[in-house]
Amino acid sequence: MDKLTWSDPVEFVWERNGEVKELAFPGNPVARFVRLHVTEAVGDFGSGSQMYIFRVGGSEYYIPGDINKDGRVDENDLTSFMNYTGLRKGDGDFDYISKGDLNGNGLIDVYDISSVAVELEGGVSYRMVPAVEGVVTLKADKASYKVGDEVRLVVEGKGLKSVNGISLAIPYDTNEYEYLGVEATGVGQMYNMTYDRLHSNHQKALYPTFVNLGEQIYAEGDMTVMVLKFRAKKAGKCTLVHKDGLLVDKNQNVVKF
Repeated sequence: MDKLTWSDPVEFVWERNGEVKELAFPGNPVARFVRLHVTEAVGDFGSGSQMYIFRVGGSEYYIPGDINKDGRVDENDLTSFMNYTGLRKGDGDFDYISKGDLNGNGLIDVYDISSVAVELEGGVSYRMVPAVEGVVTLKADKASYKVGDEVRLVVEGKGLKSVNGISLAIPYDTNEYEYLGVEATGVGQMYNMTYDRLHSNHQKALYPTFVNLGEQIYAEGDMTVMVLKFRAKKAGKCTLVHKDGLLVDKNQNVVKF
């Protein structure tokens, strides 16, 4: 489902001939990704330690990212994702976008949006790059606040590598905070898809979301990734915490934080 957890490998040998090859998996499971590890080939063509990943369909063929179901991935699908960023299972419109929840976590996040983003602006190259890495932390800029103070929640990245997109969730109480905006300090030319969403259960949550469209420079190194700005409606310590944080690279590898 997420290219991190795999079922047990199935060994096979294909004969050298012109016949169509078929590999039947026990139990006929439904899968979205298949990883093929070639250990030996005629003339060493295609052999080695490289991993080849194929998307496969289940009972119904579906192009990942084709939210509008028109047989292609384009800007219209990105627009749909913009409207549904941060939508969760249980929200009124989630059933409409549920096939766009490609990692099956009940949330439209940067992993899902990346399936469209990598196809736009000429697409990404297939040059191998290191898998995404890094540690992301959030910290308020002050220990406590008075009513009316600006609360600056600083998102720091350390050891970032190959970051092609980032998303996280900040649930908040509208009686305590007012969302003011985001300073995108370290995301380069990533497209801003941040959404301040009111869920069907009346929970308010901010979804800072940034992703590269096509082949762009990755976020790498140590940096302030972004600053999330709120206004305090009550005096006291900052109670804002994040969840569902994701870093993603152009090959859909992820780091959770």
